[in-house]
Amino acid sequence: MNSTLSTRLFEINDAGPLTELLHAAYAELGAMGLNFTAVDQNVETTLVRAQAGRCWIVEDEDCLLGTLTMSLPPLPDLRALTSEARFPQRAWLNQVAVSPAARGRGIAAHLWAEGKKWAHARGATSVGVDTAVPASHLIRLYNSWGFSQTDTIHHEGKVYDSAVMVRQLSSADA
Repeated sequence: MNSTLSTRLFEINDAGPLTELLHAAYAELGAMGLNFTAVDQNVETTLVRAQAGRCWIVEDEDCLLGTLTMSLPPLPDLRALTSEARFPQRAWLNQVAVSPAARGRGIAAHLWAEGKKWAHARGATSVGVDTAVPASHLIRLYNSWGFSQTDTIHHEGKVYDSAVMVRQLSSADA
């Protein structure tokens, strides 16, 4: 990640700009016909989702370029869909996004490193994530981060099935 970028925690006044970032980052998924929540979520939904765990922001001179939220434990609706989200000490990776103009700069990997450290420090032994099965580029990304698919679920209202993926944490993630 470029040294001119800074990482900080989400603040309530970030909800509007973060919503814009999410819409831009998820637009390609929407164009694929995948109705991810972040494609068109409102500011209130952004606020709820960002506050449902620990949310990091990467910015460059007050311009939001990336975000990642980690929940521990996973949210109740997810725990109802898969036993993987009910596993003790399992954190859940949520709402990862990087501005299309800022991709390829290591922002997502940097945010993932922050999330792993945070989860490990809170006693998590593994991390789960779920993403649309047709979003093969996201599945490849999570595979490259060490995740393996363990389940398939279907979120109510979505037009796609989601791959549930899990990765163990180790002392190297601290």
